[in-house]
Amino acid sequence: MSLGTINLRPGDRVVITGDTHRTRDEWIDRLLEAGLEHGVVTKATRVLVAADPDSLSGKAKKARDYGIPVITEAAFERIFDDYCVNRSN
Repeated sequence: MSLGTINLRPGDRVVITGDTHRTRDEWIDRLLEAGLEHGVVTKATRVLVAADPDSLSGKAKKARDYGIPVITEAAFERIFDDYCVNRSN
């Protein structure tokens, strides 16, 4: 359930920022259906998915300050797909 060092577990908080390929609403629906959470960046956030991982947005800055990984949507899709497959086994 990981790509590199990111392991998703049910209940993990995933935050989306920027104009991603999938709409924010679509991502939120998929996250919630998979047992994950979405909301604002907090110290409990597992990962920030960013249209631009080098973003200087407030969410990205806060995530970096907390040591939260900031990754691309494409990278997250691989992690999320793996999580969903393993969760259903």
